Amino acid sequence: MFASIQRFTMQLRRCPSHPSGFTLVELLVVIAIIGVLVGLLLPAVQSARETARRSACTNKLKQIGLAMQSHHDARKAFPSGFMITGTTPNYANIWSDDIRFRGNFVAWGALILPFLELQEVFDQLTYSTANVNGVDVGRLVSSLSPASVHTRPQPVYSCPADTLPTRRSTFTGLMASFGPSNYVGSYGSDGSSSGQLCGSARPQGVLFANSALSIKNITDGTSKTLLVGEVSTDQKHWTYFQSSSSYSSLDGQGAGAWAGVPAQLKFDGMVLRDVHANHPLNFQLSQETIENAGGRGDHDGFGSKHPGGANFVFCDGAVRFLSENIQSASPPSAPGLYQRLGDRADGLAVGEF
Repeated sequence: MFASIQRFTMQLRRCPSHPSGFTLVELLVVIAIIGVLVGLLLPAVQSARETARRSACTNKLKQIGLAMQSHHDARKAFPSGFMITGTTPNYANIWSDDIRFRGNFVAWGALILPFLELQEVFDQLTYSTANVNGVDVGRLVSSLSPASVHTRPQPVYSCPADTLPTRRSTFTGLMASFGPSNYVGSYGSDGSSSGQLCGSARPQGVLFANSALSIKNITDGTSKTLLVGEVSTDQKHWTYFQSSSSYSSLDGQGAGAWAGVPAQLKFDGMVLRDVHANHPLNFQLSQETIENAGGRGDHDGFGSKHPGGANFVFCDGAVRFLSENIQSASPPSAPGLYQRLGDRADGLAVGEF
């Protein structure tokens, strides 16, 4: 009996008076381990999301490339970059103020709607013309009022990596707004040292005012010539215009417009961009630059929210991702690889890219 009591007493001494648990040090170690795991997993998750966004963007551009090919099959030419109806224009005349300020020119994004299975949207758009200095100026109007179809975003023109405004505002007194877009056509460049397409300059790309080029005009090869590329809200184009009190601000949120050129030809950068070395791929105007320009600032180049470059459709319908570090040089230097891809007929070797 006494031995049993002794054994019981010894067992009690071995048992702690309170249950064991985590010490503060152990808790901190666990938290640190969880933090390390989150730090390792988060970039992987972000990378997976960007891969998915880039893949979705690529698929949309493939749809656009196929629509461009279908337009070519049906009309024997790619669509016009934007339409100023009538005969082949005298460029010096088109870029005069009389015509520039008529605005709202129908763009390629509207012209390929039937080939994107958006015939019902296309049917709600109508066109009118006005004669200015002997040139019939194409205008975009809509049969819907007040919620006009040209003001609405179209999912096929939206990159998942970017957040577009609900509409691209234009000047008061003209058209209220245009539906935004992340995809704009390429007019290549104009072969000048400035990169400003004006006066009698001739675009070297495939899409421009009243363009109607077929594959036979693309002598450098359709697989080596740009057709459409990305533009994001980081590539702002003329955020403000001050020369007349009758005009108010453009929204300044960058990107483009799918239906047409709003307000005036100064805003052709909302449907077409260039590959001039002055406008590097993925370049962003700083807010300081815009403010120093009196609230104005423009950048006619391509760009995206994808890290490291942007997606492009080539004239054969293929979609390629071009690095923002692609070789780039314009006159007086010899054309860089980026410029050669933008030129439909320079006869220069392209090589691997």
